[in-house]
Amino acid sequence: RHCVAVDDLKKAAGAADPAALSVPDWAMTAVRAQGNDHRRLEGLIAPGTWNIDPSASAQDILSTLIATSAAQYAQGGLLDTAKTMNMSPYQILIVGSLVQRESKPDDFAKVARVIYNRLHENRTLEFDSTVNYRLDRIEVATTDADRGQNTPWNTYIRPGLPATPICSPGQPALSAAEQPAPGDWLYFVTIDMQGTTLFTRDYQQHLANIE
Repeated sequence: RHCVAVDDLKKAAGAADPAALSVPDWAMTAVRAQGNDHRRLEGLIAPGTWNIDPSASAQDILSTLIATSAAQYAQGGLLDTAKTMNMSPYQILIVGSLVQRESKPDDFAKVARVIYNRLHENRTLEFDSTVNYRLDRIEVATTDADRGQNTPWNTYIRPGLPATPICSPGQPALSAAEQPAPGDWLYFVTIDMQGTTLFTRDYQQHLANIE
């Protein structure tokens, strides 16, 4: 009866000053760019088990979670790795979230490489996971209408990375984003219920893999 309400958490996520929510400096610009959309905090709370005071204010709860997560990311080397890769920590966090949503752990490092290869060649990523994110649902096959919606996350329309992470990536996915596998792949598709995924650079081979 005294726990914070979900609606209060969502309201604070969108309306509170990002500084009051302990958003780290490396994410501040991107968070502010999303205005009052509660999705602006996506990815900034690391997955795991957290002890919180359920009767605290929504702002205090979010601030505690984000501050602790930012410290965890820093201790894990995210900031140092970002400098080495000439990227921002926030960009790597976004890549990790895409890896998390697009593949199984065995393929995390390969999918990360596909993302970087496509970005390097100025290709749109075209991930259904980014379309699903704004729709608040998970569809294996999105529709033309879904893919045609112009949102800050839709990588069929938006060049480069989506505006924010699309989930909170676990450590294996984040590690893959920081250390992608070597390879020249541009395409991948999962071909069976066991999760077997085929990677290729050749588009015609990719079409054959889809078949």
